[in-house]
Parts: sequence; structure tokens; C-alpha cells
Amino acid sequence: MMLEIEALQVRYGRALILQGLDFTVAEGEVLALIGRNGAGKSTTMKSIIGLLRPSQGRIHFNGQDIAGRAAFEIARLGIGYVPEERRIFTDLTVLENLEVGRQPPRQGRPAWTIERLFALFPNLATMPNRPGGQMSGGEQQMLAIARTLMGNPSLVLLDEPSEGLSPLIVQQMAAAVRALKSEGVSILLAEQNTNFAAGVADRAVILQTGHIVWQGSMAALPGEGEAYLSL
Repeated sequence: MMLEIEALQVRYGRALILQGLDFTVAEGEVLALIGRNGAGKSTTMKSIIGLLRPSQGRIHFNGQDIAGRAAFEIARLGIGYVPEERRIFTDLTVLENLEVGRQPPRQGRPAWTIERLFALFPNLATMPNRPGGQMSGGEQQMLAIARTLMGNPSLVLLDEPSEGLSPLIVQQMAAAVRALKSEGVSILLAEQNTNFAAGVADRAVILQTGHIVWQGSMAALPGEGEAYLSL
């Protein structure tokens, strides 16, 4: 397994936000965390990447215990994080944003170059010198993912990648996620859009108020898991 989460708990002050999560992400797999706002999806991702410190539980990445480590240390191990807010550098151009994310190639992993990323996101290829602040929301999302890939991660955390985007851009984003999977990149995807998740994910975990209420294959979601999404 690429990522193993066991009995994960996270608190904000006295409030228990994540209540003992258990799930795994296999190498080359896309796992969707599905749930409404406040379900705990973003908190889960921030705990994995080191922006929040778990109060209890294990987070193992490629066999290493990373729970409680600093975010920069976790990133160097090969986990990339694309936050919901994107957080690109608005004063820097597309090329400059990509250079910020550059890390050396990792043995046994695909090495991402600017040329390969422009092939993955053709929209970016048309605007290499455009400042990030002059891009649409969909273009900024593509840039945020491309910048993360410049770090050559083996696992990518994508937080709400389809939120607020046009249907055409959502289709392009789904195609990019499937392309990453074909390259062997593992992806943990936080989503409210079940249609988007169904088009890219192998398995799903449904969160409600910080705990897992269902997990299984995407093929089983319309039957077994759908009842939990309507609650």
C-alpha cells in the first residue's frame, strides 16, 4: 500500500473533528473521499501532508510513519498537495509558478517536465508568460496541479479539484486525473461531486461528521453507498 491510515483522530481545540479513520490507498489507485462541507475531507488531507497534527493514529507512507512530521519533510518524501484554495503565486507567470515546484526526479517514478505538463494541460501551453492572477479559475486549478507535479510526487492529494469549474474544464480535469493514474501516480481525491469522482476513482470513502460511514468500490457506490449521500 502507498498510504495507510489507521485510527486517525484530529482535534481543533476540544472538538474532535476526525473520529478514528481507517483507509488505504494502493499504488496507482485513485481513492475518492466523498462528503459534504464539514465532513472532514480537507482536515484529512491536511493531516496527511503535515499541516495539522493528529491527536491519535498512524499515517504510513511507503512504510514510513509520517504522522506529526513537518509538511516540507513529507513533501520531500513524495507527497504532493493541491489545496482547495489553489494558492498559486498570482504575481508570477505560469512558467515561474512551475519552477517554484521543481524537485529532482525520483527513482522509479515518472519525471515531470514543463513540456510534459503542457501536453497534459494544453491550456497552460498557450499562456506560459501569463501571471497567475490573470488566469481563470479553471486555468489556476490546472496550474496548481501542474506545479505540484513538478515535485515528481508518487501520491497526490487533490482537494475539491472540480469545485466551481465549468463543465468543459471539469471534463479536462477528469482526463488529467485519468492520465496521472495511467502514469502510476496514486491520488487521494476529496470531492462533493460524485459524478466527477465516479469518472476517475477506483474506490470511495464516504465521510460524515468526521467518521467513515461507508467505503467500497466506485461500482458499488450507486447501490450500497448512495443512501449515505442522501442523509
